Amino acid sequence: MKVKKSPVGQNILDGLGDTENGYEHIEDFIPWIGEIVVAFNGLEASLDSVLCETFSDRSDQKGLLVLHSMMYSTKVDLYKKFSDDFIRAFDWDFPEYKSLISSLKECGVLRNKVVHANWEYTDEEGYTQVKYKVGNEGLEHELCQFSENSLKKIVENIYETRHALGEFDEECSYKISEWNNTVANNNDVRNRSE
Repeated sequence: MKVKKSPVGQNILDGLGDTENGYEHIEDFIPWIGEIVVAFNGLEASLDSVLCETFSDRSDQKGLLVLHSMMYSTKVDLYKKFSDDFIRAFDWDFPEYKSLISSLKECGVLRNKVVHANWEYTDEEGYTQVKYKVGNEGLEHELCQFSENSLKKIVENIYETRHALGEFDEECSYKISEWNNTVANNNDVRNRSE
């Protein structure tokens, strides 16, 4: 996706270009926008589930009490803190972990661009206003040039990230189980020798 900035004029639409036929340009995007919403909500639900399991393996209620009003980016930060601590405590090396955290963050940023885009004001070049920023030149529109292909890639990225989160969670569960078995076996050996 190409990104450009345009100064905000006196009116909110100043600097957006010709947006008269915006709907015609985005008509084919609508199914992809919906797919991004559905896919991202699934990713966030998976993240919620993993976090809830961290709080208690018996019930999700405690975790949901903490997470219920938390923004996605804050959940990712919390997940990273728990995972960093877990990895450090067991001195494990997971090369794919850093890319998982990066992907989780990127999915949130991309989802926000799509969901908060001002689709109605897409110009003839396909640039859509995604947010306002205060930059060196003052208040500016940030515009992204979306395409069906770029939206499809966002969907794929979200699904791949959800899959990676599940795989990482399974690997952590396996490591915990392995560690518990080692501790139990050491205790059995110690008890027999006493």
